[in-house]
Amino acid sequence: SLVDPHRYWQSCLDRPSRAPMADTGKADSDKAKKLAAELQAASTSETFDLAGYGPAALQYLVTSGLGTPIKCPAMLRFTFVVGGGKKVRQKYDEKLSQLFADALKTGGFTEDRGAALTLECQGTFKQQHDTDKDLKFVHVFPRVELQEASIATDDANLTPEELIVFADISAFQTMISKKTVSLTQRRRALDVVKAARARLAAIEVKLAEMQELTSEDQQFYDSADDEGLQQKQEVLQIILDNMISKGQLTKNEQKEVLVQLQEKLDAIDTQIQAAAAAGQAKKEGKLREVREKLELRRVTVTSAAAIVHKPKYEAEIKAVQKRLPAPAGLEKR
Repeated sequence: SLVDPHRYWQSCLDRPSRAPMADTGKADSDKAKKLAAELQAASTSETFDLAGYGPAALQYLVTSGLGTPIKCPAMLRFTFVVGGGKKVRQKYDEKLSQLFADALKTGGFTEDRGAALTLECQGTFKQQHDTDKDLKFVHVFPRVELQEASIATDDANLTPEELIVFADISAFQTMISKKTVSLTQRRRALDVVKAARARLAAIEVKLAEMQELTSEDQQFYDSADDEGLQQKQEVLQIILDNMISKGQLTKNEQKEVLVQLQEKLDAIDTQIQAAAAAGQAKKEGKLREVREKLELRRVTVTSAAAIVHKPKYEAEIKAVQKRLPAPAGLEKR
């Protein structure tokens, strides 16, 4: 059949142009260098646009901007825009997300769909298509070198529990990373955060009922931040989930987690049976997916070797103990 020339050329004009795959020279090189410097100087999570970046610029960005741990007060997440829907797709090469992912993998990063803003996720990335914004992102969680978060002089006399509740998120992440090492310690920190949120909620109820607050409750209400506490709770929950998924548990923690996992498996088995009896196939299928994940976690915990947390300065303590005279010698003196 004959092709209508008018329609053919109109269709060509209507096609969105594609950004070039290859770098365009010095301009791209300078752009990559500038962005790499921004990444290394960053102290907070930020978003960047990779429109127009080609393979060479992406590789430079990963090597120079993300290849060295970034000095900062808390964990970072860099969000890179790599594509989108009809309104913006002409700005981006259709293979940009894959090119960037390949560059990250070459640079030692691992793709992890469950990656989050936690120190345990350093050196990972994940891809996302945000259908609400109609944009495609690559979230990168770089390796960081935490700088000591400054704590106000007024905080010097706070208890560990009060520091968990009132410290800003940067100081909080630093404390959790450096002062707690075990699942048990981090679960205690999570309990403190949950208790603080419950106390805030109770105070809100009192205020709604026009009840007078005690001076302690008033001070707590004025100082605590529920939004910040929620963020701390989410960070801790992700850290705990990752520790369990990777089997980073002591012998006693393994036993405790296995008991809890078995209780969850028993409960979900009951729900699966109920859904099957009621003919709720869709619900039953989702429950079976949850059960499969729980079972996988149980196998991971069972097969993992228990870890042992050595005391801080263990070598120095042992050296001092060797130099100490035996108890009997002390008695003779």
